[in-house]
Amino acid sequence: MLISIDDSFRTLNEHLQDLSQHHRILVATDNRPYALALASCFALHHTEHPSRLVGIATTQQEALACLDDVRGPLLAFVSEHLESGDGLALVADLKQRSVPQSPIATVFTLEQIDSPRLKEVMASPADVVLARPSLDLMSIVNAVESILAGVRFVDPSIPYALRQYELSGIHVLSEQERRVLQLLCNGFTNKGIGEALSIAETTARGHVQSIMRKLNVRDRTAAAVEGIRRHWVD
Repeated sequence: MLISIDDSFRTLNEHLQDLSQHHRILVATDNRPYALALASCFALHHTEHPSRLVGIATTQQEALACLDDVRGPLLAFVSEHLESGDGLALVADLKQRSVPQSPIATVFTLEQIDSPRLKEVMASPADVVLARPSLDLMSIVNAVESILAGVRFVDPSIPYALRQYELSGIHVLSEQERRVLQLLCNGFTNKGIGEALSIAETTARGHVQSIMRKLNVRDRTAAAVEGIRRHWVD
């Protein structure tokens, strides 16, 4: 069977050569076959200096220990799941250790796009965020191009999934709570909400507290902001 090497593969091949020449490589994952395949891929593009690969770690602690003797740019491929520790926490640790003389770029892979951590992932300092279910050649090309250009890349399926998750979350609020949230966004006090809905002020206060708890915010202003951001109110 004749296998055609398309433009995407050629582009990826060229970018991997550029990356392997300028970056040391760290792989952190609990998926050993994936780690070995990725490491082998970079080794093929830099046979003269195989030491460009600083380590294959399966735990957060192992990954951080690999940084002790690293000088110059580092590219870390981090999976969400590790045998010990957490991938997102590792990304944060790596970025904290990034300095102009030894910058650290991170490629984070989310295991599932229906993860409850979507919002946390979007807010993470990862330079590239990929989703394993939609991982394909073009995603990898886009990721590598983003690293080389110094811009952030997030797999389009992730913000879309987050948007769907937030829209579906409106059903967590009762009809009365949605009315209260609307009035809250309009600047009503608990007393004003009670008068508008013909309920006691203490009942209105209880609804506001319930909304804050369900939205995981600490005050009524943050609840209003979150309601507007999620398009739960007019």
